[in-house]
Amino acid sequence: MVLTSLRQRLPAPRQDLQARQAKKAQIEAGNASGKDPTYEPSRINVLASEASAWYNSGPRRQLYFLLFPACVVSYATSGYDGSMMNSLQTVSWWDEYFGKPRGSKLGSMSAIMYLGSVCSTPIAPWVADKFGRRWGITAGSIIMIVGAILQCESQNFAMFVISRFVLGFGLSFATTASPSMVSELSHPKDRVTISAICNTCWYIGSIAAAWITFGSREIDSTWSWRLPSLLQMAPSLVQLSTIWFLPESPRWLIANDRGTEAMAALAKYHGDGEETELVRIEYAEIVAAIEHEKTSGNTSWKSMVSTPGNRYRVLIVCCMGTFSQWSGNGLISYYLSRVMDSIGITNKDTQALVNGIINIWNWLIALTTAFFVERIGRRPLFRISTIGMLIMFTAWTIASERFAVTGAKAAGTAVLALIFLYQIFYCICFSPLPVAYSVEVLPYSIRAKGMATYVFATKIAVFVNQFVNPIGLDNIGWRFYLVYVAVLAVESFIAYGWFLETKGKALEEIAEIFDGEAANVRVHGHAEGKGVMEDPTTLQEETVVRKS
Repeated sequence: MVLTSLRQRLPAPRQDLQARQAKKAQIEAGNASGKDPTYEPSRINVLASEASAWYNSGPRRQLYFLLFPACVVSYATSGYDGSMMNSLQTVSWWDEYFGKPRGSKLGSMSAIMYLGSVCSTPIAPWVADKFGRRWGITAGSIIMIVGAILQCESQNFAMFVISRFVLGFGLSFATTASPSMVSELSHPKDRVTISAICNTCWYIGSIAAAWITFGSREIDSTWSWRLPSLLQMAPSLVQLSTIWFLPESPRWLIANDRGTEAMAALAKYHGDGEETELVRIEYAEIVAAIEHEKTSGNTSWKSMVSTPGNRYRVLIVCCMGTFSQWSGNGLISYYLSRVMDSIGITNKDTQALVNGIINIWNWLIALTTAFFVERIGRRPLFRISTIGMLIMFTAWTIASERFAVTGAKAAGTAVLALIFLYQIFYCICFSPLPVAYSVEVLPYSIRAKGMATYVFATKIAVFVNQFVNPIGLDNIGWRFYLVYVAVLAVESFIAYGWFLETKGKALEEIAEIFDGEAANVRVHGHAEGKGVMEDPTTLQEETVVRKS
């Protein structure tokens, strides 16, 4: 009775319950197909599913070969930083040069980058909305290149910290604009997969930093840490060299009265050069959604909390940012060497090797899952991940306590094995989904602001997390893990109760899940699967007239 009442009160279980009831009613009505009407693919998704695979389409191959270096690698910079700071703790030249930083000093060196990201959060979405997604990425890349050069040239602790603040300041620009660009340019058939791959590129940077530092630590000079510090600019250089070969986001173009360019981009990359039915429906839905958002005034920072649907979105986005960092993963990403010290694995070569291996392990799991997000659905992944992490982290805590009490080598080995098992459950969800889920639940009008909010929540979480982690590990050892056990229990409950399923919906149509009929994103004839009756050019002209 209590469980039934809980399911009816919480939004996500209620959504599941309604889907099951609708399916049951459909079957009882004699529908032999038994399809779930709640997740019935939209007309856009039906047409998209009929499109050929991306590798059989020349324009889409070109699009993705440009999207990945221009946008997706934004997350490699953050991953590179985490792994580099982890690995530098095993480099004697770095350790000695900065006075063997531990506790709060080490925490401040790691966390300051995320304070920089927090400080640029109000500016980044303004640049992306005002000047376009490409300029947001460009500005971020230039700032991060400056930060990497300063980091390499650091002469003292203060200069190293300032350089990392600059890196973080630029990172917000790139990670605010990039996911919007990816989701808004990708073909509907591939959008979820490409968006999910975004955050997994964190591990590409992480792998690169781990192995670069593993090799450079043999250099008998300060270049053992200066070289990996300088190479942190590599993802930004890649972005700068490719971003201007991409067209601007069609949604940004339409919002700025440049519908002809938007239609050209959609026709080229989504219709293989032709204005197909899919392209026309996409165009018309984008115009309808943007016009509705403009006329309703749903474009300001205030609008993010002015409606129940937007407040729900902000809750999800903040949870995505916070959960992706407060699930215990920060201990592995930034302080694995300290964790390994606590279980008796103190050899620096072994620590550096494990850091390199675990990042490859994580990336393979995350990348594999990214290709199955749309097939499996978001809710199953969230629930399996949070419950699995809770179980593994609890076992990790118990094994750590046993090692602290008994000093048994087997307990230390068990901790290392449990870390790898824990990473499976973390990576199947909180690597591919935080960015992909956040960007799809946000409508165009607040997408850049919403992603800036995601970045803000993420960096605040990382800043607190990375400042506190080394202090907790130094002062209370394995008992500090109990904090994460409690956090993971809360995460499991919130994921069960509030994370809605978005499977089977086109990007504009996801608004219906949060806003209901008020979303007003369906164009005439679309709901019946009849295609779009209005001419896209006429729709754009009407938008301009109404705006005037």
